[in-house]
Amino acid sequence: MNTHRFYIPQPDIKDGILEISDSRILHQMGKVLRMKTGSKFTFFNELEREWMAEVLEIGRRTAIANVKDVVQRDTEPKMDIHLYQAIPKKTALFELVIQKATEIGVSHIYPLITKRTEKRRLTKFERLQTIAIEATEQCRRLSVPTVHHPVDFNDTIKKAKEAYVAYEYETSKTLDQYYPEIKKQKEAHIFIGPEGGFDQKEIDFALRHKAKLFTLGPRILRTETASIASLSLILLR
Repeated sequence: MNTHRFYIPQPDIKDGILEISDSRILHQMGKVLRMKTGSKFTFFNELEREWMAEVLEIGRRTAIANVKDVVQRDTEPKMDIHLYQAIPKKTALFELVIQKATEIGVSHIYPLITKRTEKRRLTKFERLQTIAIEATEQCRRLSVPTVHHPVDFNDTIKKAKEAYVAYEYETSKTLDQYYPEIKKQKEAHIFIGPEGGFDQKEIDFALRHKAKLFTLGPRILRTETASIASLSLILLR
């Protein structure tokens, strides 16, 4: 049975009774899922705990549920991956990256501004975090990735420890070959360029700051595909 899941960072539980007032969740429960008295669901928070609950009452402003059991989950990756995704021309593509990166297991997502990034702002920022929350609910993770505000490539590459930069002209080393060292570090920072790729001066700057270049093969991938492929090589194994 596929039980519906909801992210509730600070659940209001008293004597085994959960009260829900989050408008997003209430909309999902009442309008989308048509849940009613007796419907079962699970909810989770950042403490990496998940509970089973049963609906007692659903109203327009609140829902009441009986908390039953703790659900055991072991779905979080063993390493923290920080993804720096150059902002695509279409916001929908960045939203896609957030959704898929969350499902694969990323910990942090940074919209990246590079020399060839045409779009340098993201509107409706709250929507981006909501996409991460909903993807976390769907894929049975317990930890919601943090979606950060835009950062500059040069500023960030100077500070990032264990930085790996996808570069279409790199021919010698794949990200898969870096996996043994990434696994030992338990943290990595992955940089994906825009539609036009990284500027050569950016690559030179990255190398001066000890970043490592990697190839994703002989074919040129779209920026959103490069992110998904890179994360898969590290986290889906």
